[in-house]
Amino acid sequence: MKIHLLLIFTLLASFSAYSAQPLSCNVGPIHTELAATKWQVTSCDDGQSLVFVTMKGNPAMPFMFFIKRDGDKTQISGEGNGSKEYSSKAFEELKSMTVNQLEDLVLATKSVGKYN
Repeated sequence: MKIHLLLIFTLLASFSAYSAQPLSCNVGPIHTELAATKWQVTSCDDGQSLVFVTMKGNPAMPFMFFIKRDGDKTQISGEGNGSKEYSSKAFEELKSMTVNQLEDLVLATKSVGKYN
């Protein structure tokens, strides 16, 4: 869990350098599957953005994706050094998600609440 949080904060820090306000992404977590592998998902305080982090047993571990959404625009970035094959498949699945699917994930994380 500490490694996951470190990865999340590292990626958010690099992403925040390009945005006006830093994000806090501690809503959730929920668990989901991408490309037949397990991922932990949290949402951010902007109510739109999401963080996907590999879970134990995922061959892409350690890896994380950050989805920054702003209106019609969706930006996906990823970082890690697990299996490129599995992280690439997960990336393709993330790219194909609809706005409604992403909204459903945000709502699911909100139903869990914030963690510290």
